[in-house]
Amino acid sequence: MTMPVMSADLWALLAAILLGIVHLSMSSVLSLKALGPAYILGNREEGRAPDGLAGRIARAYGNWLENFAQFAASVFLVHAAGEASVLAGWGAWIFVIGRQAYVAAYAFAPAGIRPACWMTAQIGVLVILSDLFF
Repeated sequence: MTMPVMSADLWALLAAILLGIVHLSMSSVLSLKALGPAYILGNREEGRAPDGLAGRIARAYGNWLENFAQFAASVFLVHAAGEASVLAGWGAWIFVIGRQAYVAAYAFAPAGIRPACWMTAQIGVLVILSDLFF
C-alpha cells in the first residue's frame, strides 16, 4: 500500500486532528480524576465542572472545538477552490503550533500568554485564507 501524497496543509490538518484527540483524552482523564467516576459515569445533571488544571484543560478543549472548525473549513475551502499553495501550508502549521502552545499556556503560563497563542492560531487561519486572494 502506498502512502497518499499530501500537501503540507493536509499534513497539518492530520496533526491538528491528532492534537484534538490527545487534548480530549487529557481533558477526560483529568476530569475523571477531579470529579470522580460516579459523576463522570452518571447522568451529570448536577452540571459540575472541574477546577484547577482539569478545569483549565477542559476549557481549553472547548476553545479547541470552536477554533478547529474554522481551521478545517479554511483548509477545505482553499483546496476546493484549487488555490492551496505554500501559504496554506504555512498557515496550517502556524495554526497547529499556536494551538499546541495554547493548551500549554492555558494550563501553566502566566496571564497574557494564552491570548497571544490564540491569536497566533487565528493568524494561521487568515494565512490559509489568504491563498484565495494572492
